[in-house]
Amino acid sequence: MTRGAASHDAHCSTIISAVLEFVIEAMVDAVVVVDAEGRITLANSGAADLTNYSREELRGMSVAKLLVDDSSGLRTVVRKRIEHGKVLRREESWLVTKDGERVPVSVTGSPVLDDNGTLQGIVLVARDGRELRQLLADKEAEIVRRKAAEEELRAAKSSIEEKLEQTRTQLLLAERRATLGTLASGVGHELRNIAQIQLAAVDELAGALRAEEDVTALAKQILPDLERVSDHITAHGNRLMQLARPGPDYVSPIDLNTVVRDVAAMLKLAGKLGRVELVLELSAAPVIVSVNRTSMEQIFVNLIINAVDATGEAGTITIEVRPRGGRVICQVRDTGTGIPPELLDKIFEPFFTTKGEQGTGLGLPVVREIVMSYGGKLEVDSNPGAGTTFKFDLPS
Repeated sequence: MTRGAASHDAHCSTIISAVLEFVIEAMVDAVVVVDAEGRITLANSGAADLTNYSREELRGMSVAKLLVDDSSGLRTVVRKRIEHGKVLRREESWLVTKDGERVPVSVTGSPVLDDNGTLQGIVLVARDGRELRQLLADKEAEIVRRKAAEEELRAAKSSIEEKLEQTRTQLLLAERRATLGTLASGVGHELRNIAQIQLAAVDELAGALRAEEDVTALAKQILPDLERVSDHITAHGNRLMQLARPGPDYVSPIDLNTVVRDVAAMLKLAGKLGRVELVLELSAAPVIVSVNRTSMEQIFVNLIINAVDATGEAGTITIEVRPRGGRVICQVRDTGTGIPPELLDKIFEPFFTTKGEQGTGLGLPVVREIVMSYGGKLEVDSNPGAGTTFKFDLPS
């Protein structure tokens, strides 16, 4: 090689080294170049900032002192991989600063080879892992926090649902007992009339005994009446006990026409109808539905009493029961004052009432709840001054 060529190669090498050093210095990550013996020959400002060593202090330092691996030592890993022609990628390690602090870093390494492929050194790039670890830790903490919040929300939701169910049960029971009071008045009147039949029969038997008459024929005559009286008293007693006692609503097939007739009779005996005319438009044949009788009585008592209040001293209330298309349609129509349009959306709200202190505001919400529990829907149609119609359906 001529002297000119050698001079040119040296000049090019100097330029390349300068450019390499400029590129290394421009990198944000810590960059060190080590020789084949593992001594640092070059370090950028990023390495100085991360390690708290100056660049002069880093130069000549063993990389094993700066970068350590808890298992086998990073230098061993680097050399084994690079000597086999591999580039070290993302090796997790620890960087020990001048103050002795261990900083988690992610290290990549590339070999520096001469023209013969002999390893002359290694370029190591170390990226500070503290920020990434903090992000991961924050993310993990956020996941834990969200899981705790979700669990707390689920617990709160469960508690709210439980309290709502308890409140619903209490409201249903309160309205049921209010219905009980209304029905009890009618039953009381009816039982008094039945008791008079019983007393008359007893007086007749007592008179025959005092006259020393043969009471055999008389007993045969009045015993069936007394049996019917006993059955009637037992039936009414059971119905009132079922209405007053909280518990599951037992469902059985019943004739809805019979329920309507019985409720109408009890309300009339209790004096709840006043001078209002009650018209029953019932099917000639029994209308059988599988429901709880007490719940049905609650529905009709509430709707009829509301209609009486709306009708006032005189008027007509019509109860219609008709089977239609696999359903049973029930209507309670009155010729009362009607409901103002602005109140139609409020009448089913719990505790909303237009009756002042005399009303609980629970009747219509309970009626709707019962109807919905059987898969039906309660509707209202009202025109001020022209009366109101409540309509609901039940599965037949």
